[in-house]
Amino acid sequence: MRTSYRRLSSATAVLGALVIFFGPADLRAQATAISSRDAAFKVVTAYLQATRGRDFDSAYRYISSLDRSVRDKNTYLHSEENFSGFALDLARQLAAAMDVWIVEHELAATKARFEVGYRVPTADEVASQLLDWNPEKLNALSPTEQSALVKSLENLQKTGKMITLEGRETFNLVLEKDGWKIFLDWGSQQRVMFKTKQPPVPELAVRFLRNDLLVRRDEPFQVDFKITNRSNRQIVVRLNHHFEPRQVEKRIDMIACGSLVPLSLRPRETQEISSAYLLRGNILVKIPIEIIYDFTLAPVGGNRRFSPASVKITK
Repeated sequence: MRTSYRRLSSATAVLGALVIFFGPADLRAQATAISSRDAAFKVVTAYLQATRGRDFDSAYRYISSLDRSVRDKNTYLHSEENFSGFALDLARQLAAAMDVWIVEHELAATKARFEVGYRVPTADEVASQLLDWNPEKLNALSPTEQSALVKSLENLQKTGKMITLEGRETFNLVLEKDGWKIFLDWGSQQRVMFKTKQPPVPELAVRFLRNDLLVRRDEPFQVDFKITNRSNRQIVVRLNHHFEPRQVEKRIDMIACGSLVPLSLRPRETQEISSAYLLRGNILVKIPIEIIYDFTLAPVGGNRRFSPASVKITK
């Protein structure tokens, strides 16, 4: 992992310049500020690296105690699409090569705010070998195939010319007894849980990649799930939404849905679907909202399939 400080000099250079103008007390204050800034930035970088590498077990330790009092580790891990095994090792390998830099920052005694830029390799050059980052398929590779894939990534990284993804993120931090922590303000966010109506349609298997979310009002949130036809015949299914408590239905907008029309599934076919929603108005944050997916079978024939933009078909 590489880090850089754009528009900021090194600590040594800064102190060298300041010694000309300030006395020892001022220099100690400046040194403390620089040390505190560096410590906070390291936490931001480590947290960004962990989340980008799908290592949410590690990411949790950088989250503030106030946030952790709202959502325990087990709930947090189940709310994210965690990788494990070989897939996690690969994601960590790429995340470790992130280049992170400070765009802007504000630092107080116990609070801080950092806007950072980052550049991370995507390994798109070997996308076919990465199997669309399907963790089940990656972990099922033989030891020989896994070693070959690791070698391909290492050789690609040595070229220094990998395809990268750039972005910016802003983080708030609080200073605790054991150092700086990321403050996500979970306490002000609304818990939204996705479920399927029971009993489910016997022919279907539905798995949410994340089904326990914390969302902010007027900010879009997305749910991704896989639906599998477990039968040996073609089926068509229709999705209906139910909400608990029922009165929140008028405050939830569906802004993008891959399942508004009947969905046709070939025998044993799996499709990946994404839907996006928006919460409006004031909602009691202490009451979890449940969005319940009710799948029903529809007559075969006269249906249309989803476009590739909203659904990924896997085998």
